[in-house]
Amino acid sequence: MEPGTDPYVAAEPAPEGDGVLRVTLGSGRTLDFVCGVPVEGVLRLRLAGPFGDGPRAVDSVLLDLPDRPATLTRVPGGTTITGPGVEAFWESGDPTAVGNGEGAPQALRFGTFARFSEPEGATLPFQAGYRPASGGRPAAWVETIHLAPDAAVYGGGESYQGIDLRGRHRRLRNIEENRAAGRDSAYLNVPLLWSDAGWGIFAHTGEPVDADIGATHSEAARFQIGGDDLDLFLLTGDAPTILDRYHALTGQPRALPKWAFGVWMSRSSYFTADEMVRTVDELAAADCPVDVIHVDEWLDEKVLEDASWTAGPDRRRFPAGWSRPLADRGVRTSLWINPYVKRGTPLADWLGDRGYLVRRADGSPAATADNPDTLPVDFTNPEARAWWRERLADTFREEGNSALLSDFGEEIADDAIFADGTTGPERRNSYGLLYQDVVREAGTEALGDDFVPISRSGTAGSQRDPAHWAGDMPSTWSGLVCTLRAVLSMSLSGFSMVTHDAGGYWTPASYRRAGELRETMEPDAVFADVEPELYGRWAQWAAFSPIMRFHGTGRREPTAYPEPYRSAAIAACRLRHRLGRYVGDLAETTDGLPLMRPMPLAFPGDRQARDAELQYLFGPDVLVAPLLEPGGRRAFYVPPGEWVGLVGCPRLTGPGWQEVTCAPDEFPAFVRAEYGVQAVLGPA
Repeated sequence: MEPGTDPYVAAEPAPEGDGVLRVTLGSGRTLDFVCGVPVEGVLRLRLAGPFGDGPRAVDSVLLDLPDRPATLTRVPGGTTITGPGVEAFWESGDPTAVGNGEGAPQALRFGTFARFSEPEGATLPFQAGYRPASGGRPAAWVETIHLAPDAAVYGGGESYQGIDLRGRHRRLRNIEENRAAGRDSAYLNVPLLWSDAGWGIFAHTGEPVDADIGATHSEAARFQIGGDDLDLFLLTGDAPTILDRYHALTGQPRALPKWAFGVWMSRSSYFTADEMVRTVDELAAADCPVDVIHVDEWLDEKVLEDASWTAGPDRRRFPAGWSRPLADRGVRTSLWINPYVKRGTPLADWLGDRGYLVRRADGSPAATADNPDTLPVDFTNPEARAWWRERLADTFREEGNSALLSDFGEEIADDAIFADGTTGPERRNSYGLLYQDVVREAGTEALGDDFVPISRSGTAGSQRDPAHWAGDMPSTWSGLVCTLRAVLSMSLSGFSMVTHDAGGYWTPASYRRAGELRETMEPDAVFADVEPELYGRWAQWAAFSPIMRFHGTGRREPTAYPEPYRSAAIAACRLRHRLGRYVGDLAETTDGLPLMRPMPLAFPGDRQARDAELQYLFGPDVLVAPLLEPGGRRAFYVPPGEWVGLVGCPRLTGPGWQEVTCAPDEFPAFVRAEYGVQAVLGPA
């Protein structure tokens, strides 16, 4: 048995009523849980004292939810908890166990959600209840969930190891991945798990959550939430319903302007405004469309070395009005930013003197956990928030950009203390959400709705401010597969607008070269670094992603690559323009489903579809199976019906697994025959 947990052993409605359930722990301590039904089919269990009135550091995670108490009724053996779409049962428990520090496991059932109870619960290595802080280990709450024999589990945010989490131990804690791939860690974590068995669990917290999903015990999941306070939501329904109810709690993704669904061109980095203009002209001459072009190195500092936004623009390389020639060509611009400043600079000292930086207990600025020289701005300080918002709004006005790559925000140190009294652990995952809220405020102030932020970090609620990208993945075939896994997992965690660096972010040679070029900021000196077939296949996949965006430390323009992959990538960019109406219309729908729909979400209850983890529906009518290895061969599941190839592949009939072999100018993307090719692509 996992040591230290004070388990739930008895429960009954509190005398004062109003949906309050009084729960007794094995130690004899009593707790009151306020039981509510804020959304149909969702049970909220919120601790009311003795620790507080709910968790901190989650200011903007939830929407303004109705206060709708559940009805509690004593029945033989326990208490029923009811409300719209909710019929739950909390077992009375064993009063004789009170005070002995142990106690029998106590059941909680809500639809298919089932906490372990006797006799099975006695075999578990963990119990549901409160785990006090001890021996340097922080306090936490533990919930146990019975895993049905054939059930899969999804959610958690980004996962580079696949969408089905069963059998894995995930620590949902945001970290700076530092160009890694394939590991069970992520930039963006969401404290939401749900199962195709029909249940979901969501913790309203900004702290890391530890999820043991059948890793220690094959039939049990442990959901461990850090901190003394607890605000827990249990959800029921099939896959689309659970995500819709989660969005009702945390918010639907906001609409993006139509131009966001064009072609984004980028590398790390263009070094002058003239180089960007030459790049756009080169692509135009090749009949390759570009709608947005992004620059990392626009500041008078080095992104790869300083990893901060301390300096202003480098006007030698990006003079005032530099974006106008691009705008005259119909191309919008995007800039890189992050929420840190560099230690020891005049700006950092000025901000520190005013209390605008996150601090340590001794009052000194708190650095990020991974870099002693980067200092996060404290967005819980209203004055700091206002200063940073105006700084960014002024940037939009002065530089003429329409988009931002809002980078970093993951590595909040444990010793950090914020102006509102919250701590580093409480803000580890939610700092990225605060950051994104201020970015949205600044963009709205300067441009209304005509701007797009793309972020890397985040947590629950971050999906309201699209888009999010999968981070700095290597330019390898395994990097492509890991990226696909990550964006599909994000899609199953409430994120609709997911994207990725087409071509991958880096190779060892191009990353070294990128560092060398920062010494001179020499334009036109970046080389093509991706194996050509991989580049062409990644470009084709990007055309069927919510946002098509090229980026990396080497050249990412199709014109930098040899035939036949040069033509294949240009064709993918042109195809994206033909897909524009289909994608734009999808983005405006309010059905609660992401644009990239993994098969368990698109076909709930279809076991063959559930096993097809590396493919998806793009909207309701386009089937996409990215090519994952050299040679163009791909086996994938074809759902019921007739499917017509959009990029050269033959018509297929489902259901069943089939295999295709694609030439360089072909790609496994298919439309339902009854929907029609022209409905997706429009005129040529």
